[in-house]
Amino acid sequence: MASSAEYDYNCPVCCEIFKHPVILSCSHTVCKECLQQFWRTKKTQECPVCRRRASKKFPPVNLALQNLCESFLKERNESRSSGSEEICSLHSEKLKLFCLEDKQPACFVCRDSKQHDNHKFRPISEVTSSYKEELNTALKSLQEKLKKRENIKEEFEKTVQHIMSQAEHTERQIKQQFEKLHHFLRDEEEATITALRKEEEQKKQMMKEKLEEMNRHISALSHTIKDTEEMMKANDVCFLKEFPVMMERVQISQPDPQTPSGALIHVSRYLGNLPFKVWKKMQDIVQNSESGEDLCCYTYTGNDT
Repeated sequence: MASSAEYDYNCPVCCEIFKHPVILSCSHTVCKECLQQFWRTKKTQECPVCRRRASKKFPPVNLALQNLCESFLKERNESRSSGSEEICSLHSEKLKLFCLEDKQPACFVCRDSKQHDNHKFRPISEVTSSYKEELNTALKSLQEKLKKRENIKEEFEKTVQHIMSQAEHTERQIKQQFEKLHHFLRDEEEATITALRKEEEQKKQMMKEKLEEMNRHISALSHTIKDTEEMMKANDVCFLKEFPVMMERVQISQPDPQTPSGALIHVSRYLGNLPFKVWKKMQDIVQNSESGEDLCCYTYTGNDT
């Protein structure tokens, strides 16, 4: 089971042990890579935690925290690889048994103690083998989920490209139709393209946010798989101690994200009966002009369907 100290060393963005922690002017600390990725996404230099604007483009490294994290990781790795934990802390005997009631390793003296009265025991290797098989099944399911989400991510990326292709194609058709009209129609063309580009940016931004969310899911799954694979290599006692927490992590299930409805460009909004709609607007303008109104007062609202 992870100690409370481990959570003290977790980055608030990626929730992993800090890697190259940097400290912001607001006193919050995040991984350097997490901060750069956050700034690239948001296009503004603000703290991912409190949203306060950072005063420096290159925040200084939190050396004290970096040294603590490196020491913590070193101690944890040494603890996992060391065989010292195979000795019972109460009786200084080797831990050869596993108490099924307490879910803890035990020695032969523990088995005969009052604390474990009427408890059932199994050889520690037997329990380890069973638990590893159970965890391995869950791990395979997690790996399949990762592969599936990577495929979904690829579809999202294709959708973004399709949105851009749609926008480019629609813009070209709009221009071809407006080329047939007079100087007055140039204003209508520009306004229509502006509306199209605004929708394109909105749709692209929506899909980019979905991609960012998918990247976070994939990153979390990858970290869980990596940690699980490392734990599978640990000694039996260490494995059994961390098994409940790791099992809880690999069993966390979330529904697979879906491509949101309305993600693609609403092409018919721009191309559907375009000449007729423009002709109707021109007819209204001509009528207004005959009533003494200035043609230049006409502006495109972008609300026509």
